[in-house]
Amino acid sequence: MKKTFIALLMLGLLSACQVTVVTPGPAPGTPVTVDDDNGAQEAIPAGETARFELTVAAQPVRLDVYHDEATVDGELEVKALDSTDALYAHTTVRSFFAAADVTLSSLGVRAQDISTSFPYSINLPKNMGKVYVEVTNRTSTAAHVTVKAVTRNEIARSDYAMAPPSGGPTSAGYGGAILFLGQHDTYKYAGADMNVTFSPTDPANPVHLKAVLNKGQASETELQTGVSVAILDGDTVEVYSDGDGYAGFCSSLDGCTDGIDSGEYTLTIH
Repeated sequence: MKKTFIALLMLGLLSACQVTVVTPGPAPGTPVTVDDDNGAQEAIPAGETARFELTVAAQPVRLDVYHDEATVDGELEVKALDSTDALYAHTTVRSFFAAADVTLSSLGVRAQDISTSFPYSINLPKNMGKVYVEVTNRTSTAAHVTVKAVTRNEIARSDYAMAPPSGGPTSAGYGGAILFLGQHDTYKYAGADMNVTFSPTDPANPVHLKAVLNKGQASETELQTGVSVAILDGDTVEVYSDGDGYAGFCSSLDGCTDGIDSGEYTLTIH
């Protein structure tokens, strides 16, 4: 009887304690303040990774990682992780970035007309919240890096109006840029029967831009680069990264200051 009483007493005490197990959250990183010109500096030993964190609020942000000793692409690996520490995007090149399910080996190191003074960058969508950043030094010597985050413009087209050229020109161009993972730009044509041509600004098309002409639910035509296709009143065109796997940057459109045009394209009505 005594043993039973003690057991019941212990059970009551444990219930009263209501022990709560707290699961640890993501590891913190060196803070990065958006639009701080100084950024956050770190010396990363060979083969090691440094961790940073920032908050993306109501405006989209371009994450920039500068490598002081840079010579070629591929010396740094930059990852952006969401508030749960899940991989959102990554890159090893300066000209574009990729989604989590795109393997880094497929990015390669492409010869390009981009100065090594440019950063490794990833565009982060507005209201993303807490973002963790991991920078891995893939070289055999120490890497000194500066991590910055700058508010950027958002260039997106939703049912953007296209029309035939007027007032003398024989063609009308409509430019856009795929800057964020999963971004789809849509255009709606109104006017006389014409032709439309799709052209990525970067001939190598590193962002794998794709354009589809939609003439109704049962009729879609993929636009091949530089090939003219008839477009009729009411037709729509959708532009996106094939498989939503990549995104890039812009330099020639209004408000674009990236200095890299990998995400840009033009639709020409003629």
